[in-house]
Amino acid sequence: MTQTVIDLAVKQRDHRNSGRSRVTTIVVLGVIAAVGLFLALVIGRPDPDTPPTCDGKTMTHQNVCRIISRSGGGSYSYSEMIDRRESSSEVWRYIGFGTAGLMVVFMGVAFTKLDPKRPWGKPVGAACPRCHQPTLRENLTVHSVTHGRTTHRYSGIVTLCNPVCGFATIRQR
Repeated sequence: MTQTVIDLAVKQRDHRNSGRSRVTTIVVLGVIAAVGLFLALVIGRPDPDTPPTCDGKTMTHQNVCRIISRSGGGSYSYSEMIDRRESSSEVWRYIGFGTAGLMVVFMGVAFTKLDPKRPWGKPVGAACPRCHQPTLRENLTVHSVTHGRTTHRYSGIVTLCNPVCGFATIRQR
């Protein structure tokens, strides 16, 4: 299993250095932000020209809507039903704009943290035993294997040199 954990660390380093992890993360966060904007601008925007409904029926100015619920209820006029509709739409606007704003912040963090120029792992103070260059980096790597309800985790601190050298070793933490 030690070689599997080392191979996983090499794969993680190569994936990060390729920039795919950054692009994938930003695309996913962008899609979630777009859904948030859709909630805020489409679902959270009531049409002021559309009359309110009561029990699926369109109300007129003379109608009164009686709502019965566990938390109370009451009788509402035409204008009160418009206010109720707009206040429920306001919640969707808050949720939508909040989600979109949060995703933009996460996109900024992902853009800086997943920069392909940032090296994988933490630097090691010693020189590589194979190429004698100070290019060693290490990171905790965990590989999980699930059989039914049982999950086995294999982990270790993997030390890698640059891809040209190819030196790799693992030790227990």
